[in-house]
Amino acid sequence: MIKVWNVAIYARVSTDRREQQESIPAQVESLKNWLKEISKNNTKEIYKLVASYEDAGFTGSNFDRGSFIRMKEDIELGKINMVLTRDLSRFSRNYVLAGYYLEDYFKENGIRFVSVLDNVDTLMEVDDIVPFKNILNEMYIKDCSRRIRDGLRQRMLLGSCIASKAPYGYIFKEDKKSNLKMVRLVAANDESSDTVKDIFNLYIQGWGMSRIAKHLNEKGINPPSNKNDYISKSSHGAWKGNTIKSILTNPKYGGIMAQGRWKKLSYKIKKVGMVPEEQWVYGGEFEGIVSKETFNMVQELMKKRKSSFRQKNNNVHLFSGVLQCGECAGSMCYRQKYKGYKCTNSQKGGAICSAHSIKEEFLKEILAKDLRERVKNIDIQFIHLKGKEVVLQNSTDENVLNSIDTELNKINNLINKIYLDRINGIIREENFQEMLKNIQLKQDKLINKRQYEESEKGGKNCRVVQEKIGKGIDSLLSFDKLDRNIIERLIKKIVIHEDRNTGDKTVDVYYNFVM
Repeated sequence: MIKVWNVAIYARVSTDRREQQESIPAQVESLKNWLKEISKNNTKEIYKLVASYEDAGFTGSNFDRGSFIRMKEDIELGKINMVLTRDLSRFSRNYVLAGYYLEDYFKENGIRFVSVLDNVDTLMEVDDIVPFKNILNEMYIKDCSRRIRDGLRQRMLLGSCIASKAPYGYIFKEDKKSNLKMVRLVAANDESSDTVKDIFNLYIQGWGMSRIAKHLNEKGINPPSNKNDYISKSSHGAWKGNTIKSILTNPKYGGIMAQGRWKKLSYKIKKVGMVPEEQWVYGGEFEGIVSKETFNMVQELMKKRKSSFRQKNNNVHLFSGVLQCGECAGSMCYRQKYKGYKCTNSQKGGAICSAHSIKEEFLKEILAKDLRERVKNIDIQFIHLKGKEVVLQNSTDENVLNSIDTELNKINNLINKIYLDRINGIIREENFQEMLKNIQLKQDKLINKRQYEESEKGGKNCRVVQEKIGKGIDSLLSFDKLDRNIIERLIKKIVIHEDRNTGDKTVDVYYNFVM
């Protein structure tokens, strides 16, 4: 009886560089020649080449490879009963997984595995030397990984950015004076850089991350994933709270070259994990998009809000984290039934302190009165004048609108081009629809942005905005409406004293400013 072998050729290279890509055709050609040779004068076996499965740019340390996965699917569909590869290192450099496939998976699925240069043929059982060859292959990739990491670390210590692409708001600038490959970060000085500054400023003003993300989406600002991208699927992306957080916590935006903040858990897998801050690699300082003072202020605010301002059910009460008991120096927490604050140490079993309770409305009255007293000598007209100047500085100029119009013209030209390509049969209908959908998403964002620039910041409404700013200044300085932003910016702490005998209360306010 003649045995028919339905053969799958498997070839792999670890990078997609041209010189290695060319080795894939060489691997495939040599394996085809092997099939021709073994088929000569063979009356008992027939070798049929089903397909060649080729993975360019995939590591041998795991099997998360597109063509390999496709080959497995064809094996499980019964299309293949023999896998042919040049050598074991092309198949895998992970001795554990390689052993699993050779000893278990291929046997369970009736697959014959042949590695030509290693003289391995599972039809003849797995040779005892095969596991050792697999271990040597893994040792090789482990050593390569170690040497690459060491080289990258040296570059990081010198202050060279090793990222594959510049962080949002930055561009790369190669230092050609250095003998080593030195890549510096320079502000892009475009919309992305301005957006980073806005994110930091808004957070300092008291905005939450989700609110900032919503604001940027409403303005039509492209998120980092969409930068310079018209037709990829990432155009469906939008600003999210996590994106804002990643920018606010990245030291590079403050001009601190901190790298190695994330690393792969193993050279065998792609999963990455956060590295403890004490293990980050610092490569000096440079001119960041925001000042170091601004960056550090944001880090302190984030710690403060995280540790002190969040209460039960994620509610943020006006004086949460600011009030301190004058007797035990403990914190004071909000009590819904009381509509005010009480010493935390008086609410526990075996209380060691008295309540030192104080109503929120009473505290607001005291604080507003004190603040009004402190600002009564301020030149209000001067502040109004400064407010008008800010509006004028931020009003839309023609350059911004012209830039948006230029982008819209590019998109219109792109739509015309892909439409012609569809008519001429260059692009399939389903591909055309997907590309058009993504391009139109970009177009809609730009249109929304233009409308925002004209209506919210445009010169036509400059006078109206100035009037609003003026009313806002008057309202702010009256302190009739205290909010979290005012409390965070102005108050360091408020200490509540209480006489245990009479119940009389004294309020000491410590400000972040001196007048």
